[in-house]
This record gives sequence, structure tokens and C-alpha cells, in this order.
Amino acid sequence: MVKARRSRGATRKPVRKQRQSIAWQKGVRNMLVLSLLMGAIAAGMWLQQEDTLPILHVSVDGAFEHANKSELVKVVTPYVTGSFINVDVAKLRDAGEALPWVKLIQVKRSWPDTMHLVVEEQKAVAQWSDYALVNTDGELFFPAKKSFPKGLVKLAGPKDTSGVMTQQYAAIVKRFNVLGLRVHKLEMDKRRSWIIQFDDGMKLMLGRADNEQRLDRFVNIYKAGLQHYQEQIKTVDMRYTNGLSVVWKSGIQPDFNGTV
Repeated sequence: MVKARRSRGATRKPVRKQRQSIAWQKGVRNMLVLSLLMGAIAAGMWLQQEDTLPILHVSVDGAFEHANKSELVKVVTPYVTGSFINVDVAKLRDAGEALPWVKLIQVKRSWPDTMHLVVEEQKAVAQWSDYALVNTDGELFFPAKKSFPKGLVKLAGPKDTSGVMTQQYAAIVKRFNVLGLRVHKLEMDKRRSWIIQFDDGMKLMLGRADNEQRLDRFVNIYKAGLQHYQEQIKTVDMRYTNGLSVVWKSGIQPDFNGTV
């Protein structure tokens, strides 16, 4: 009796086919995405229309001392056009900041129909010549002269020197206040020489170089006794290497010998 031989070798396992996405499911998904996209476009077009969510109110906030709130609202009103979404904020802000006493405007939208303006007013630290003011950043601005605050120190110098002069002014004022001297005017001439005039009329000539050392020398001689003759002094000239000269109002030197 012959036995049948068993065949040796690997047995083939059946391969499972991956489930394919059903065509109609893909179609539904694509239609849903397309519908959402078209809806978003339609909503955007609707919101862009001027009669959709129009701007009905403009509110203004800030500390007003010199700027005029009513004037501000008047100049920005022509730029409050369009809808709540597409109003041109940049043009609105530029129009308000063109007013001389307005330094900065932050524009905020308040849903659904209000533009809120937060205003920062210019702060004048000095007067520049006879036609401008200087703010805390050393920048010039040009309001009407009748609006200039009283009692400001006057600065005068070549073009584009207001920033440097404002920094020097702050340091100089601090130094002289402790001596009881009040700066009335700080000037830089075309040669970059510095001149300080005090409110009693006394003038201090510093020159162009070594101003810190010259200021120190003046302070020392002033404390040494020159302060007692302050009302008689017309000019103190510090443009010397190791000394100074004094011009007296009367033209006659009093009995004073200071030590530098």
C-alpha cells in the first residue's frame, strides 16, 4: 500500500484587504468642507458691508489739560466710516495725532458699534526758542503760542539738537537746584558752545569741551563764597583751563577772592 506524501513548505495565509473609504462618504465630507468655506466667505462679505454693524459711537478717554476733546472728536469723525470690522484705524489714529497737543492715540473696538480712543497728551518740559515746545522725549511739537505753559525753561540750539539739549537740561537743572539757582535759559550756539542763563540774569559761559569739569569748578567756587555776590554778577566765564573770569554788573570788582 502506497502512502501519499505530505508536501512540505510554507503555507500561504490569506491576505486581508484594507477597507477602502466608500466613495459617497468622501463626497459628503467634501461637500461639508465646501459649504463651510462658502459660508465663511459669505459671512465675511456681509460683515464688510458698510450698513452691517456701522460705527455709531466714539468714546474718548485720557487726562486732558491742554488738548481739546471736542476738537479731537471732530477731526477723527470723517474717518469713522465703514463697518465695525473694516474701519481704517490707522487713518483715524493719524488724524487725531496730527493735533499738536496729542502725542499718542490707542484705538480700541468695543462690540458692536463703538470706537474707543485712549489719548496720551504731550508733556512739555521746556520751550524751544519762541515757536515750539519740547516733550519728555526731546521731540519738538508746535501748538499755538497762547497755549504754552507759563514758567518753562527756554532751550535754543541748532537744528536737530533738541534731544541732546533736553538730556543736558535735566542734568543741569538737578545740579543747580540744590544751589538755589534756577535755570531760565539753556543755549547752544552754532559752534556748539553752551550758555546757561539764570532767572536773576546771571549768565554762565561753558564753551564746547569739558563741560562737566567746568560745571564742577563753578560749583566749587560758587560754594566757596561767590554765591554771596550773586546779585552783582553779570557773567561767569568758565572757558579757561584752570580758572574762570567774572564780569560784574557795576563794572567794579567787589572785595572777593575765591579759590578754585
